[in-house]
Amino acid sequence: LQCSSTCAGGFQRRGGGCQDENGYTANNCDEKSKPMEQRSCESGPCPQWAYGNWGECTKPCGAGTRTRLVVCQR
Repeated sequence: LQCSSTCAGGFQRRGGGCQDENGYTANNCDEKSKPMEQRSCESGPCPQWAYGNWGECTKPCGAGTRTRLVVCQR
C-alpha cells in the first residue's frame, strides 16, 4: 500500500469487506475482530522554508527594497 504523503502526516488505507468462504459479500462478520483499514505512515519530516534576516535597504529614502535568502530545506 502506498502512503498518501511522501513526508510526515500520511496514511495508508486498504479496502475490505465481510465475505463468506466463496468470496461473496456477507454481513455476519464479527465487528470486534475487523482488521484496521487505515494506519498512519510517514517518510520523514516534510521540507520547509528556511530564511535569513532582511538585508539593508537599497536606498536611503524613497522606494528601496530589502532582500533575504530563502531556501527550501529537507
